Amino acid sequence: MSLAIPLGFLQFSQGFEKEADYLGLQYMYKAGYDPTAFVDFFEKIQTLEKKKPGTMSKVFSSHPPTDTRIKVAQDEIQKILVAKPEYVLNTSEFNDVKARVEMLHNRRKVSTPTDPTRPQLRRATGSSTGTDTNPDATTTPSDSDDRPTLKRRDN
Repeated sequence: MSLAIPLGFLQFSQGFEKEADYLGLQYMYKAGYDPTAFVDFFEKIQTLEKKKPGTMSKVFSSHPPTDTRIKVAQDEIQKILVAKPEYVLNTSEFNDVKARVEMLHNRRKVSTPTDPTRPQLRRATGSSTGTDTNPDATTTPSDSDDRPTLKRRDN
């Protein structure tokens, strides 16, 4: 009995996820985006799941299985959504978010106007140790990306 109640809640939660997928697909379409990108996203998730399979986690998952989500989305696209001659590929907001995500992953720097009140990390020029010019911070070089790592000093 103690196992049946949580499993009942999982089915309830999976129903919510199915509804969220359905509505998300419609919102995407009505906003002018290609709904097949929705399927592409789940295919990427499925590829990641295959790299790290977990049989028990699938049984107790609060989300429907990814292959089911792909199949349902494909069926809904074919039955409900009429193909458009053009779809929105990106927007300026999308490009801004994409640039910030790339910056966070240190792929490239985003050129944004600097705020003089915002703190900045300054590196010593010509330093091979990767230390910060701030005397209150202790840093160590990282393995491959040469980003400083701040550590707390014991006073």
